[in-house]
Amino acid sequence: MSTEAAARAKPASQLPEPGRFWVRYVPRAWETSDRPWIHLASARLGDWSRKGSRGPAIESRAETPLDDVLYLPPVPPKRIAARDDLATARLVDGTPVLVHLFPGEESRIPPVQGVTFVFDVLAVLLEGEMGKLDRLPTGASVAWPLVPGLTDDPSLWDEGCRRLASSGARCAQAVTPLLVPADRRRLLDELEKPDEVFEALFHREPPSERDFARVAHRHGLDPFLPRPLPRAPIVGRENRRIGEVLALIAELWLRLGRSAEQGQAFYRAARWVDETTYDLDALAREKNLAVIPALDERSREAVAAVVEAGESELLEELLREYLT
Repeated sequence: MSTEAAARAKPASQLPEPGRFWVRYVPRAWETSDRPWIHLASARLGDWSRKGSRGPAIESRAETPLDDVLYLPPVPPKRIAARDDLATARLVDGTPVLVHLFPGEESRIPPVQGVTFVFDVLAVLLEGEMGKLDRLPTGASVAWPLVPGLTDDPSLWDEGCRRLASSGARCAQAVTPLLVPADRRRLLDELEKPDEVFEALFHREPPSERDFARVAHRHGLDPFLPRPLPRAPIVGRENRRIGEVLALIAELWLRLGRSAEQGQAFYRAARWVDETTYDLDALAREKNLAVIPALDERSREAVAAVVEAGESELLEELLREYLT
């Protein structure tokens, strides 16, 4: 493979965040589904109007295993087998893989540790096929897009979350897609009666993700997807778990309108924890976190709490405030 071809094959990378489903790596070329969908890594509408240039052969198997979450967007039926083969191969490498599915869609990827299936309900909501939410697999995670005039009715949230809870779903995470005028026109093209929602779609502000999270929580659903973690031979699994707690603290801290300076400090700490080769678990148990300048005082306290107790009281406090 030429250097240029290798560069095209290697997935793009971004900073993993809880609001973006922890995605780190994103395919550069991908033949996507012809159904409406939300790109979970960018929180924008996916492209269901044109096809990727090379299909799902996005990378060389000779590459070093990816050390964080690889996102596999939805594919047309003819590409399902290729996507599943790619996901299985990466799982063998130890890479955590997030597979984007539609309700009713099946995959032959074994439900092993390291693979996470997230069901995008945008097309189901546009088509009014709420019954498909009743048939999701137990433990399913769902991305619920918040689109003004289309999916932002609290009564719709209540019915949807009730159905998801009854099906045994675990998580329903809200996504507010960033829409440009062309995106809104594409959504109108999917509707039988576009005039009824035109004003809301183009002029109404999207609802709060916190409001949806409260409804999901009321039905026993988690508001954020747990971070998919790597497996051997990839190292750093425990650091990723600690980074998950710090990033969630940062996200909730900022969403609740607390000090932006401290919120960014939590995020900086989370990113440093993800990147460092230090064993944070060992440093915390040996009481040596104070020598790490990249960690501010509150971040050190959070790390120590996770190592000592397996959880963070600060994170629990922020979640309670966010959901009540």
